[in-house]
Amino acid sequence: MTKVLVTLKVSDAEKEAFISKYGDSCSFEFCAPKKATPEMLRETEILIGGMYDDKICPEAMPKLKLWQLPSAGADEQAKLPYILSEGGPVLCNATGAYGITISEYMMGQLIVLLRHFQIYRDHMKGHEWQREELPEVIYGKTALLLGVGDIGGNLAKRLKAFDCKVIAIKRTSTVPEFVDEVHTMADLEELLPQADFICCSLPNSPSTTKLINEKTLALMKPTAILVNVGRGTLVDSDALAKALNEGRLGGTALDVTDPEPLPEDHPLWDCPNCMITPHVAGLSEQREPHQRIVGFAMNNIGHYLRGEEFENLVDLKTGYKVSK
Repeated sequence: MTKVLVTLKVSDAEKEAFISKYGDSCSFEFCAPKKATPEMLRETEILIGGMYDDKICPEAMPKLKLWQLPSAGADEQAKLPYILSEGGPVLCNATGAYGITISEYMMGQLIVLLRHFQIYRDHMKGHEWQREELPEVIYGKTALLLGVGDIGGNLAKRLKAFDCKVIAIKRTSTVPEFVDEVHTMADLEELLPQADFICCSLPNSPSTTKLINEKTLALMKPTAILVNVGRGTLVDSDALAKALNEGRLGGTALDVTDPEPLPEDHPLWDCPNCMITPHVAGLSEQREPHQRIVGFAMNNIGHYLRGEEFENLVDLKTGYKVSK
C-alpha cells in the first residue's frame, strides 16, 4: 500500500473522497505538520500539503517520492538538498489555484488607491466629513504586467473588462488572451514611463531580485500605482519608501515585502498611499483555491500510481511550474 500523508487541512467529506477514490491502493493519514509522528514520516511516499523543511530529508522521510505543495511558488522548497538530489522526491505546486482570488485582490487594491478609500476610512474613524483630491478610474489606463502566468492572465482579463490597455513582460513571445502587447524584460525601462499600473506576480530569482529599485522607480509616472503579489524580493523596500515619501509615485499595494514580515519600524508602514497586507492575497484555506489544490492532489496521486507525468511539476531552477 502506498502511504499518503495529507497535512493540508481538509474536510471530512474530502477525506472520504480521497479514501473512496484510492483506498484500495493507498493508506491515508490526515494531520497537521506538527502532529506528524516520526513513524508516519518514515513510511510516507506521497506528501500532500506543507511540512517543516528539516523533515524533508532522507533521514526523516526516506520513502518520499512525491510532494504536492499547496502553494504556487516553490522557490524555497526547490532549494532543499533532498529535492535537488538525484532520485529525490518529485515536487509539484498549485499553479492554477490562485489566479482568481489574487487577481481580484489586485483589482480591489487599484480601486482603493484610485478612489482614496483608505484615506476616507481614516476620516471615518475620526468622524471627519472631508473630501480628498478628485478620484481616478481604471478605465482607459495602461497596465504593465510583470508576469502573465495564472495570476497575470486572470488580471489581464479583468483589466480588459475595465477597458484598460494591457502590456505584458514575459519570457516567450506568445501573446496571451486579453493582452495587447508582449515584450521581454529588455524593454522594461522603455515601458515603465508608459504605465499607469505596474502589476507584479514574478517569482523569486537572481534576475528578479530588486528589479524595482531606485532607477526603475524613477522611470515611473508620479501618478503610477505599483502592486506586488509575487515575492517581496522584487522590490527595494527602502527605495520604494523614499519614492512614496517624496511624492514620486502615486501609490503602492504590497501583499509581500522584503523583509517579510515587515519590521514594525520600517518606513513603508507610514508612507502615503501605501497599502500593506500580510501575504493574504491568496490563501490555500479559501474555498476557490482550496478546491483546486485538492483537485491537483487527487490527480497527482493517480498519476503516481499509474506511472504517468505529473501535473504542475516544478522547475527547480525557477521554483515555478515547468513551462511547456
